[in-house]
Amino acid sequence: MAVKDRGVQIGTLGAQQGPQGAQIQQPHFIRMYRDTFSRELCEEVIRRFEADERKHASTTATRDKPRLRSGTMLQIGDLPEWRDIAEAYSVALEKNLTAYAEAFPTLKQLVSTPATKRTPPLLERIEPGQGFGMHIDASVAGTHDRMVAVLMYLKDVEEGGFTDFPFQSIRVKPRAGLMLLFPPYWTHPHQGVSPVSGVKYNLTSYVVVDNNFRPPR
Repeated sequence: MAVKDRGVQIGTLGAQQGPQGAQIQQPHFIRMYRDTFSRELCEEVIRRFEADERKHASTTATRDKPRLRSGTMLQIGDLPEWRDIAEAYSVALEKNLTAYAEAFPTLKQLVSTPATKRTPPLLERIEPGQGFGMHIDASVAGTHDRMVAVLMYLKDVEEGGFTDFPFQSIRVKPRAGLMLLFPPYWTHPHQGVSPVSGVKYNLTSYVVVDNNFRPPR
């Protein structure tokens, strides 16, 4: 049976058989942080995105699967005019990442050192009929250094538009200001289902391994 928690549907796929037939719930490593951005700030980000003529058709990181992802995107973290939003996102991410890492000590040891860094945020609009098919975020060269995936919704979507994690039996309904942190690996394939009732807006980024980092001797 699935449990719904304020737009989050959680199934029982992670439950494993324990001694005497008891069900032991395994951690799914997907954490959700509500009100990361205020609704007012989310609306301001959307307004500025729509006014920015530099946005372009969505692509995957390696551009090797053009049919997998459709939408309109803008790499705001690289643009001076978006520095205030990128900085607000960075501050919010660090707060949530600290809470996330507290739950998983081995991750805490990594993200609290110069061995990791954060990628610039990417802003994307997904209209009805568009979406991001089933995929994992860390796989081939150019993505293999990703450690934590970050996804934040900027607008409520009432029908469709959810993020689906089939192995974990979890579907997350977009809510303005809700940030997700989750592993980017083969354990967590997921898809961004096409919205039905309106347009979906996301900010995404990653915590990555700094391949140039060398620990002091």
